[in-house]
Amino acid sequence: MSTGIEQQAAHELEGGSPEEARLVKACQEGDPGAFNLLVWRWEKPLYNFIYKYVGDATLAEDLVQDTFLRVLRSIGRYNYQGSLSTWLYRIAVNLCKDHLKRKRLPMVSMHDYYTTATGERVYVQDRIGDEKARTDAHLKSDQREELVRRLLAGLPEEERIVILLKEYQELTFREIAEVLDVPDGTVKSRLYHGLRSMRESLERVGITDASGIGG
Repeated sequence: MSTGIEQQAAHELEGGSPEEARLVKACQEGDPGAFNLLVWRWEKPLYNFIYKYVGDATLAEDLVQDTFLRVLRSIGRYNYQGSLSTWLYRIAVNLCKDHLKRKRLPMVSMHDYYTTATGERVYVQDRIGDEKARTDAHLKSDQREELVRRLLAGLPEEERIVILLKEYQELTFREIAEVLDVPDGTVKSRLYHGLRSMRESLERVGITDASGIGG
């Protein structure tokens, strides 16, 4: 359970910079409280990102743990270049890519399923037929979220990552460029093409309000 001091410190970290540097230095000096604070601050954002990336709650939990293990092993070499958040997301992205590459499976197909955060197994093919007949007014928020998640999974990986980092994790273009080690213009191009593809797909099933997938 986090203390009031930890909560205040975590709030200060949202601004980055000196507070982040002090936290990292404390972690490098072996302060377990500092590392617990780092986990407390970033566990939920990283889980949300990884869950939307891989589409499986149990796998997302495992990859979050792997991310923090990697952080613990390598934080001694962290040199404060760039923000702490971009470093953490870079580790998470690489772990997700490595896992999916080892599995050698497509992110989604008509016969795939994913598990929700409550453990429910959802098969993609069971959701297709009736969704085409739905209008925007009748599509419930949880069904819309499921559809958006499926559309995200069907995008090229480069576009999917950018959308998740920009629209859901609210990283800046510069931060995303640092995470992915690509130019800012590449990030913007991938975001544009990914969002356009998703909006076109939503329009094909009768949803004209695409506000749920970005501005």
